[in-house]
Amino acid sequence: MLSNKKALYQVKLILECLPQEEYKLIPKETLEYIENNLEYDENIYINPNIELEKQNIDEKTYRFLNQIVKKVDLDKQSNKKDEIKEYVKNIKKSNEQYNSKIENIKLKNIIKTLENENKKIPKAKELVKEYKKVVKQKDDKILKLQDINNYLNQEMKKIPKIIRNIFIKEIKIKSIKI
Repeated sequence: MLSNKKALYQVKLILECLPQEEYKLIPKETLEYIENNLEYDENIYINPNIELEKQNIDEKTYRFLNQIVKKVDLDKQSNKKDEIKEYVKNIKKSNEQYNSKIENIKLKNIIKTLENENKKIPKAKELVKEYKKVVKQKDDKILKLQDINNYLNQEMKKIPKIIRNIFIKEIKIKSIKI
């Protein structure tokens, strides 16, 4: 059975046999720990061409390797969680931009509607002006007719009642009193 320091040396030899992509996954802190705490032993060697199960690998070395594998797996999961968080963040940002675009489109539609309504205002003002003019003309005519009515009423009062009844037998006249 190897000491912890010699088992770390055996771990280092095994890790050096890994493909570069897999070796990069091992945290730098772990590699530094191994380098700082290992003890070189010329009797320990690893043949990269033979499977580990067929070589003389110490039990402590397997435990260290299992810890490294767990650490790498945790880091992968953490990275996936970070990627998911980043993805969700980007989606939310994209949704905000989409919502902003929708709001801008709605505002543009409201502005167009208001512009169209504002174009109608001069026409409406002109119609109101014409309406007021027509109403004033009507009022003026009504005043003229009232004046004529008053004049005729006064003139009829000057004619004696008997004569009035002779000439205006069949016409019922109602005088407007103002």
